[in-house]
Amino acid sequence: MSRTHLMAGLPRLAAPILLALLLVVSDSNAQSVAPASYDRATPVKSDAGQSVTFGRRAPQVGDQLEQNLAVRLRLDTLVRQNQQVIEKSKTVLCRQQRRVVTTTHVKDGITVAVLVRYTEAAKEIATGTAEGKLGESKLAAQPVQGKAYRVRRDGEALLVTDEKGAVPPLDEYEIVALNMDSLGRPNPLADFIAGKTITIGERIALPNQVAEKLMGLGGEMGEVTQFELTLKGVTKINGQNCAVFLANIEAASTDSSQMRLMVEGPLAIEIDTCRAADATFAGPIGMSETRGSLSATYQMSGTGKMMVHIASKYCDLER
Repeated sequence: MSRTHLMAGLPRLAAPILLALLLVVSDSNAQSVAPASYDRATPVKSDAGQSVTFGRRAPQVGDQLEQNLAVRLRLDTLVRQNQQVIEKSKTVLCRQQRRVVTTTHVKDGITVAVLVRYTEAAKEIATGTAEGKLGESKLAAQPVQGKAYRVRRDGEALLVTDEKGAVPPLDEYEIVALNMDSLGRPNPLADFIAGKTITIGERIALPNQVAEKLMGLGGEMGEVTQFELTLKGVTKINGQNCAVFLANIEAASTDSSQMRLMVEGPLAIEIDTCRAADATFAGPIGMSETRGSLSATYQMSGTGKMMVHIASKYCDLER
């Protein structure tokens, strides 16, 4: 079994964890954009006793959203076969993506179709042995960079085509489908906090069913064991009043693909719309998976740290 074959499994092993975090702050009920200029200069105000009440905004055709996404994942990997260690390695994976999402169809107050254009999409990976230094990192554009796709939710199916209506190659399709997984679905976090008044310093625990819907869990990722938000203050991001929460998230599974996620970080939500404006989650992760045939099974396990940052800028269509 080659090292290349083993290393190719890392993105697949980590994908459910990354998807879960991205779903928390993705808003595919999207809203349009000038080139990104993210204003985070206004300090967070945390006046004791201050409260905020959250509102909602229905999406409209023509709304756009620009998102900047950065992911950094460090994994130490161990592969065993018949109790024998056959591979120990380490990997650092970085992804950078900027995409513009334009709403093209709205149904029952939810965006169900969009045009997503990738102005930037790159991946950088460096690998090495467990005892040695990482090799030289390799930066490569992802196949979606510079391209646009039409995406529509039809029931449970997510339909992805290029701008001309043709089905894109599989490597492009998988990236777009992962990014747009929340399209056409209700936003559980917005549904939970809309209309609520929360006081600075107040901590709220999301019910398990809300947290699991929010993170798209069930199956590979298992159960949310903790999802708490503590309101730390208010600030302005891109001219909009935002509530800044400290989020603490834990999730785990104990099936054949065992995983554990423990992350925390600030989550800024627009007060008037319940849309996520900025989020940074970081913390340790662990995963284990058994692969191969009955006659030649092997177990891949990984431990490490990850960081996910998403900055979102909205430009709403005038009513």
